[in-house]
Amino acid sequence: MARAGVFFGPDFSPRLAAPGRARLAAGLALAALLPASHDAAFAQESATARIARENLPAVVTLVAVDDHDQPLSLGSGFFITRDGVLVTNAHVVGGAARIIVRWRGQRGTALRILNFARKYDLVTLQTSFESTPAVSLADSDSVAVGQDVVVLGSPQGLEGTVSTGIVGGLRTLGPVKFLQITAPISPGSSGGPVFNSVGRVIGIATATSARGQNLNFALPVNLLRDLPPATVAFNAATPAAFDLREGDRLKDLVYFNNIIEEFGFLTEGSTLASLTASLQNRTAETIADVRVLVVVKNPRGEVLDFHLRDFKGTVIPPGLAKQVSIPILTRGFRTWSSGVDYVRGTYEIRLLDYKIVGSRGGNSAEDLFKLR
Repeated sequence: MARAGVFFGPDFSPRLAAPGRARLAAGLALAALLPASHDAAFAQESATARIARENLPAVVTLVAVDDHDQPLSLGSGFFITRDGVLVTNAHVVGGAARIIVRWRGQRGTALRILNFARKYDLVTLQTSFESTPAVSLADSDSVAVGQDVVVLGSPQGLEGTVSTGIVGGLRTLGPVKFLQITAPISPGSSGGPVFNSVGRVIGIATATSARGQNLNFALPVNLLRDLPPATVAFNAATPAAFDLREGDRLKDLVYFNNIIEEFGFLTEGSTLASLTASLQNRTAETIADVRVLVVVKNPRGEVLDFHLRDFKGTVIPPGLAKQVSIPILTRGFRTWSSGVDYVRGTYEIRLLDYKIVGSRGGNSAEDLFKLR
């Protein structure tokens, strides 16, 4: 009886016996029904996915702490050399006693500042990591309005976050020409790399404007050429004053947290009655008359209601917070399904504007941008 298996022909090449050939044919037929191979999947990979895959290993999260190891700010950064040198915003490290660097599950430190110029909100740091990947840099002078961008970073400490958009404009603010981008950035994004469509860094995410939607700004990467060597301590890396324009405010420094939802009767389509939240002022100035817009959506994502709320007379000194109540009274926020299960709706609180009614002195970029 013939036995299935491998035998060697006259040229010593392995060949399958007859039953083995049958199995091979069946295997090939089955393989035709399976998903595309790993290589084919890469061939269909989007530009954004490729940029994220190739460059996220070079992106880090930075935590600035004081003398008592209490966190002062959170930011992002990226390696530009293979021996642990990275770039971030100066306002991320300004005022800190020590900088913790989180990279791919490892914890290191920033050893010293290598380059810094007061007129730019940029520093390069030597870290304790000795073998690192590095991004590729582009010529930011060739950036065109309308081109695609990809931003990598750690907004709100969510490491490995990817956002996309376009270059919405080129804005000269003071001595610096900024890249205005539509890719969303949040507290913690500062210092993260902004890539063009071929995966080269064109800018460093830096700021967001309080007015309008997705009005975000990045420093052009060519500014790194103008950063002189520096020996300043972290707490002395204070960049020059910076304002987007008269009346604009940086919305990432005035925000709500510790939000508590208050409901009416828990029936089908129950009423979201109000939100109680802590209104935080992390600017260097006393603010008042905060105006917000609350957008409420049902579980299907359809807009149920808009609520414009003015906190007239509410005054919040710099660095402090005040608890406020936001009446909502919107039905259909929850929908019962079966038993005690339900599908929640969603809501978004958007900061529209506020007034500055006092200052504790100075209006530096460190005060305006520091992320906590």
